[in-house]
Amino acid sequence: MNFQESYEKYLVVTESNGTTDKLSTDKGRYAIMYNIAQNKVVEWLIESNGNDENRYIQSIKVPYLNLIATTTTTDYQPFTLPENYFDHINLKVLATSGSCQNKRIKAQEVKAEDVHNLYDDANSEPSFKYRETFYTISKNAVQVFKKNFTVTTAELNYYKYPTQITLQDPNNPESQFNTQDLDFDDKLINRIIFMTASLHSLSSDDPKYQAFKQETIQKF
Repeated sequence: MNFQESYEKYLVVTESNGTTDKLSTDKGRYAIMYNIAQNKVVEWLIESNGNDENRYIQSIKVPYLNLIATTTTTDYQPFTLPENYFDHINLKVLATSGSCQNKRIKAQEVKAEDVHNLYDDANSEPSFKYRETFYTISKNAVQVFKKNFTVTTAELNYYKYPTQITLQDPNNPESQFNTQDLDFDDKLINRIIFMTASLHSLSSDDPKYQAFKQETIQKF
């Protein structure tokens, strides 16, 4: 389904005659609301971490992208996140110590506030011997912590941003949509359209809001 087709279906959902009569949503507002709804639905599916996630949003999974390393520090090696990064799945880390080069080590994401305690604890510190370390994600980068070894490679398995609806002229709310397909199959797009309709109804103080919302999330 492309951008224009999704908009036409949205008009049918929100207005029985499929026109913009009494509808205060131009194409610009539709694009904004659809993108918000789509991102929110994807977040729900990721957080649910169930079979629905695998069925519905596998098209935006990026398997093990080799990240670009930036200037290292004493405690960690930072790697730049890709521009289309939406959410994290896991991280593959290779490290080198002496003649042992590019060995895979287990890496676990931790909270920033826990780093100092983990780093200074002999039972949880980064260890090449035991092939384990930890990492944080902040400032558009992944920080992989190290102690007496070098982090050589970080490959990120992640969700990319789903395709966002855009206009040919962003400054004209009635501009034509760019000619592009949406990422997901029609089943999920239909649910996103219902959520978009619920956002419109909410902003319009319409009692149909709860019905549209329930239709969107009832299977998630």
